[in-house]
Amino acid sequence: VVGALDNQNDLSFLTVEQAMADFNTLTVHIRTKWYMSPDTAFIVFGGSYGGNLAMWLRLKNPNLWAGAIASSATPLKHVLRETNGFALIETQAYGNVSLACPKLVRSGWTELYEQSSTPKGRIHVAQALGLCDPLPDVDAVEDVHGWVSGALETMVQYGYPYPTQFYNPVPAYPFQVACYKMLQAITGLGALRAAINVYYNYTGQAGSCFDFDSSVMTEARMHWNRKGDLHRVHSQDLRKRNRQELNGFDYKEARLLTTTPKQSDEDEENAWEYQTCTEVYQPMPTDGTTDFEIPYTPNQTSYFEHCWNKYAVQPRPNWEEMHFMGSNIGAGSNIFLTSGQLDPWRAAGIQETPNGSPDSIVVRIIENGAHHLDLRGANPLDPLSVVNIRIEEKACMHQWIKEWKEQH
Repeated sequence: VVGALDNQNDLSFLTVEQAMADFNTLTVHIRTKWYMSPDTAFIVFGGSYGGNLAMWLRLKNPNLWAGAIASSATPLKHVLRETNGFALIETQAYGNVSLACPKLVRSGWTELYEQSSTPKGRIHVAQALGLCDPLPDVDAVEDVHGWVSGALETMVQYGYPYPTQFYNPVPAYPFQVACYKMLQAITGLGALRAAINVYYNYTGQAGSCFDFDSSVMTEARMHWNRKGDLHRVHSQDLRKRNRQELNGFDYKEARLLTTTPKQSDEDEENAWEYQTCTEVYQPMPTDGTTDFEIPYTPNQTSYFEHCWNKYAVQPRPNWEEMHFMGSNIGAGSNIFLTSGQLDPWRAAGIQETPNGSPDSIVVRIIENGAHHLDLRGANPLDPLSVVNIRIEEKACMHQWIKEWKEQH
């Protein structure tokens, strides 16, 4: 519902506990409404954040759920915060296509930041990357970085073996296509241009050039928001406000004019952003050496300031793993966990069966698999790895259902 999250009291219900309680209540309602027998088994499926919920529902409420298929779950947030594991997996995906591609990206960052430091250089950057106008100021380089970084990362996370339109129309294994295109570039900036064309303009949908406000800034913000890099969102807000004030705009009025037409998009952003300001705390550092990003240490002060200014809340960094057991799920049962080999979110996933776990806790890595590939519809281009894992998942579900019927 558009505008449903305008009220701070409504936002306060956006918690892991509330989501789980809603699903639990739904199962009870369904059983009652359709007079279901107690031996009818309910199995919970989830991918990404939903994968976390699926795993936790079975762990916390085995009285309601016979089992859980948890795909691309990310319960180990401390790994994202303490290492560059996310960016490392992303970099390896490109490096496995060609070792030259990560080098070209690093070269592109160097050229981008060097050229953006002068007015003449900013004109060059705009021409090299296909922007409609020169960068407005030196600080705009951060938005360009986020825009390009979002393309590079998303092409790996959603690097499916067939064409998709998850966020933008892209070819099969888009990161591979991007890497091959980068190899044809002469300069570092040319390599970045090749990558963004595959992600943002593969079918020509972006037109003849990329607008800084509607494309670069918007896509960068979406990328940071999805990852939970709210310190960067906060910095973008400050940059935008400074530009508006320098140009004589009233900040509050300008913000109203730019966000009202896309209220539904803003609601979606606020919903996830609120959760990353409370329970889902996952800012990610990069080192620029083992990964192909620029070296970066998240600014916790800026992150917390953004959350407090916007929602009057602050994150609880360690709460999620403390309350939901992290990888210590050996006391549970009937959980099938999968992570895609290509998926950067695998860094925060449980990648090995925890010690002491029963045989009914299964952990699998999907070779050449992207984000929750096993939960997508079957496709003739699916790798054999995911075909076999789906067969294994079905076998586990049959066993869980059988056990549930025997127990009820």
